Amino acid sequence: MSAQADSQRAEPLHVALSGYEHEWPADFEAFVARELIARDRALVVRLADIGEAPELVGLNDVSAVVVNVARLGLKGILALRECRRISPSTAVVVVATTPTRGLKAALEGGATAFVSWPASPEVMRKALRSGKER
Repeated sequence: MSAQADSQRAEPLHVALSGYEHEWPADFEAFVARELIARDRALVVRLADIGEAPELVGLNDVSAVVVNVARLGLKGILALRECRRISPSTAVVVVATTPTRGLKAALEGGATAFVSWPASPEVMRKALRSGKER
């Protein structure tokens, strides 16, 4: 069975993406549009601020919260921890889009996956489902 067939049979992802299009690299945005939205039929909600994530996770069935490590400060770490507390099955994906030392901050925030961008679509899909594996 192909990965595409598995992806189409799986429940669509509901992704909360922290930051708007101009805050992410163009190739990451292309991945979101081409792979997640068009191919996987994921529902993507943009968060202006990562501090909005816990409320969204508490009110909805969110598969994954995605944040750029470059924008992950103390407020973001606390918000991600709260997301994990509210919904342990929600993946918390921290993406490094530039060379950075963000792994420690990601782990402190309860990240279920830390991805260095660019990454393959398979790596990102696995990361976006990493909450359910725990």
